[in-house]
Amino acid sequence: MTTIKTVVCVAALGLAGLTFAGTRSYNLTLNSATQVGSTQLSAGSYKLSLDGHVATFTNTSTGARQMVLVHFTDSDVNYQHTAIDLINQNGAQRMEAVELEDTNNRVEF
Repeated sequence: MTTIKTVVCVAALGLAGLTFAGTRSYNLTLNSATQVGSTQLSAGSYKLSLDGHVATFTNTSTGARQMVLVHFTDSDVNYQHTAIDLINQNGAQRMEAVELEDTNNRVEF
């Protein structure tokens, strides 16, 4: 019985640790207005926070927040820097993905 309690405690602590480890933030700078999913972000500096499949962009100047649903993909390489993948679509800038520093994760919008 004691072994089962120990296993349950260890599993609960592990899940709690994953909850805190899942939230990480990255700094991004947009030089012009950019479409991210269905959200329009103005030019400026942002903190990108990820929690599950939700990305929160917080404007570091105004504190305004925008949330966007994301999809994660894994790469064979570990990204050394945070990098934004942008495309120009009909004269407007759209963010397709963000490669996350010190991970092999790519967040797609």
